[in-house]
Amino acid sequence: MPYSRLAHTLERLYWVCLGFGIGYVISQWHSGELRSSLPIKDDLVTISHDVFKNEISKHTLITSHNNVSSPRSERVTKELANETTSTTINKATNPAKVVTMKAQEVYRSTHVDLYPYRKYDPLAMEWINTVEEMEWIHRNSYNEDKKDYKKPFDHGTGEMWSTSVIKTRVIVKTDRNDIRKGSYICVEIETFDDNGRKRKRGGDFFTANMANVALQKSTAGRVVDHGNGTYSVFFYAAWSGEAQIDIALSFPREIIIHTKNTMRREELQGFAANYSDGKWNAETRCSLINEGVWSDRCEYINPNALGKTVFACVKLPYFSCDQLINVWSKGAGLNRLPLDEKQKVQYIYDGRYSPNTLKETPIKLKILEAEVSPPKLPPCGPDVPIPLSSGYWENSSVFVPLVCQSQQWRQQDIDNCIADKEFFSVGDSTLGPLVKWFLKSPELRESNIYFMTPRLAGPRVKIFETIFEADLIDKISKRNCQSKTHVVFLNFCFHFAGWSTRAYVERLVRVNLAILRLLQRCPNSKIMIKLAHSRENLYKEQRNNLNWIYYDMNRIARRVFGGTGVLFLDLWDMINSSFQENTIHMHGAVAQQEFYLAISYICPEYVKLQ
Repeated sequence: MPYSRLAHTLERLYWVCLGFGIGYVISQWHSGELRSSLPIKDDLVTISHDVFKNEISKHTLITSHNNVSSPRSERVTKELANETTSTTINKATNPAKVVTMKAQEVYRSTHVDLYPYRKYDPLAMEWINTVEEMEWIHRNSYNEDKKDYKKPFDHGTGEMWSTSVIKTRVIVKTDRNDIRKGSYICVEIETFDDNGRKRKRGGDFFTANMANVALQKSTAGRVVDHGNGTYSVFFYAAWSGEAQIDIALSFPREIIIHTKNTMRREELQGFAANYSDGKWNAETRCSLINEGVWSDRCEYINPNALGKTVFACVKLPYFSCDQLINVWSKGAGLNRLPLDEKQKVQYIYDGRYSPNTLKETPIKLKILEAEVSPPKLPPCGPDVPIPLSSGYWENSSVFVPLVCQSQQWRQQDIDNCIADKEFFSVGDSTLGPLVKWFLKSPELRESNIYFMTPRLAGPRVKIFETIFEADLIDKISKRNCQSKTHVVFLNFCFHFAGWSTRAYVERLVRVNLAILRLLQRCPNSKIMIKLAHSRENLYKEQRNNLNWIYYDMNRIARRVFGGTGVLFLDLWDMINSSFQENTIHMHGAVAQQEFYLAISYICPEYVKLQ
């Protein structure tokens, strides 16, 4: 009897152990699978090239005016030095945070989604971005706000203003006596308001440039926002000799928030429309509506291209909706919008930031001569990581990209590249000149280049004779692309500044769906999206709030089209660091360098490595 009980007990123990073993294996399998699918947060700056590894390790980023390194600074330096591919700047700062974040990661990997609302009720969840911002700030603050409170509040009289260009500090973190050609120079910005009070949140928009005017060499600085009032700026030392660093506060955080809340709202940008019955003509006002309610308007819809956005015109008596002839909007209206909005909150535009260069700049440095090996760059293609430096101007007419492998193209290689390709484009007047470099035939230029609609400025447009991006892409059939590779150029910037964020995003999403359909029919097709550039030079950006909107549009485009095989032509730093006047339509030398970079994406196989 005792033996039978023992056998029974051992049998039960065996099955319990077996169950635990199976459960453990299953949990580990699920954990690995789910963990691999977790999104990577805080990909503010992606380090992609081996050339950065050794240089960044030399820099120690600090957050105080003295030369004592902070835990956050040392962590950032080590992470940048140790992680070469797809490395991110912002991570946990101390062991306690690491444990907490690991625990959250394990929980998310082994349990249900913490935010299942995204699956069935995602409307009005913009607060997720705020939560992520708070977590980002916390990861970079190294517990500076932690203290034991014996009372509920500290109290006193005080005031906090926007970031001051007078009080803000700029510190060169690289050893000034050992800056060598081919290395990276690190500068830190520590922000203060006009009272000398430290700013403890990020979001200011700085523009940085390093140049030698005599040599006609320059490069833009990559600004890394740590979320806690400090910023790191990295410059690639592309030449030996003198170098001058200029840093401008283009937009304080408060102006960006005001711009976002006012300039991207529904029906802000209006259009005029002309109706005619052949005998009588009349004009009315139209607008783009994605949200809201309305009545007694003529509705013009295209779900394939615009989604739920409606082009709606105030209904005219005696005219039917199909009697719409043309639409237009004066470009002056777009420039007037930020000025009108600025007057309503003049207290944050009170002249403190004019000029908007930081008082502690320019900074003059000496770069020592050194032997420099060509950086190891990836071929130009989809989803190329954003490096610490996008490149530099070797002289006033030659730009050297550090994003991917490019070259100064010979005409023979250009001809070989375009011989088996057919080019189309839909965009604005900044895209047309680029595409014309690829189209030798005037007839092709006339038939294959389309202006986006509805457009701002320019002539009146017969709206029924235009074409949307998604519709053009859908017209490319499988038969069309069997003999030639189709290349489609698009851009979504200057004429979209008055669109609401939701209408803008929905238009891009609809285009992205058309691109995915095209790539299923014609896998060899190439789609290039030219991103926006700022319209003013380093010291004038704040005069036109639209420049921040253009920058934000670039972020949106990368988010919507990223991972689908789209090619991004990003010229922001190239144009900001150019010696030419920064306008909508850039000087011919800049346009040619833009073309050379674009064709390096279209035909990377023809790029000859140096």
